[in-house]
Amino acid sequence: MSRKKNDAEKNLILKYAIETYIELGEPISSQLLVEKYKLNISSAKVRYILNELEQNNLLIKNHKSSGRIPSKNGYQFYINNLASENQNKLKNKMKDIFSKRWNSIDNTLDEGVNFINEITNFALVTSETNEDDLLKSISLVPLDETKATIILVDSNGKVFSKMMNLTNKMVKMEDLRIAIRIFKERLIDARLTELKNLVTDLKDILSVSIKNYEELIQSFVENIFNFQVEQKNFVYGKDKLILAEEIERKNLVKILDIIENKSIWETIESEHKNDEDNNIKIAIGDDNSAIISKKIHANSKIREISIVGTKRMDYKKGLVALEALEELIEEKCKENN
Repeated sequence: MSRKKNDAEKNLILKYAIETYIELGEPISSQLLVEKYKLNISSAKVRYILNELEQNNLLIKNHKSSGRIPSKNGYQFYINNLASENQNKLKNKMKDIFSKRWNSIDNTLDEGVNFINEITNFALVTSETNEDDLLKSISLVPLDETKATIILVDSNGKVFSKMMNLTNKMVKMEDLRIAIRIFKERLIDARLTELKNLVTDLKDILSVSIKNYEELIQSFVENIFNFQVEQKNFVYGKDKLILAEEIERKNLVKILDIIENKSIWETIESEHKNDEDNNIKIAIGDDNSAIISKKIHANSKIREISIVGTKRMDYKKGLVALEALEELIEEKCKENN
């Protein structure tokens, strides 16, 4: 038998072994695989291949029985090489379902993750940050000689109304008008979270027309341009994770903290520094958890979608669902441009 054919046979047996374990949660025997998949090779041959896969650290012998279960390396190999093979039919079916639920990008993401949550045993997390939100408009509404409202609009259409009190009598309302005019010329399309630094860089320009420009800059930094980077996570199907018997309570607390409060993508990136894949991140933990995280770009905004479950999650279905959702959103964005 050629090496290529031998490798293909081993990959097929590994694929069947992992998918059967995901489905049944029981150690896998050669006889089970032969019967389940109606293989045209003997049980002895399958047993030999399973033994090879064990020696390659892709399967682990279960001491309670003669069967084997996937190792962490086995799962990783399966995800990287075997899980998404020949999944166009499933992907197209999911895209069709997502398309029927299409309303807007935000609504479709919500509908999409809800649907994935319904058909799988996963928890799902959508995350977004204001890091890429841009300033699109800034205007001044004077209220009296010492008070004014500054109105800002960002790239998502969100409106911020902030009060400016001119407590320093040396700063006049006319100074404020001049500053707003300069900001309109210089700060439009800047990131909101960078405004406090950018306005400081405008001190030379402001100083030409505004005598007490330093006090004015300080007021804007402290009261108007005081945006901080914010991370918002929305968790779907958290109960599925809480009820998972494979994850111990002490590990569950840590996992819940990550999915509720942190960027899952950045967490995986910090713990797996050799992973250079910028499209999808996958982490299989020693605590029996598994995470698939993907960044979806839509209308200049980056959204992070993560699937969280146990090692026995259906990786194939999870990967295909994320790819289908991403492709549909990309297609819709092109149609709208």
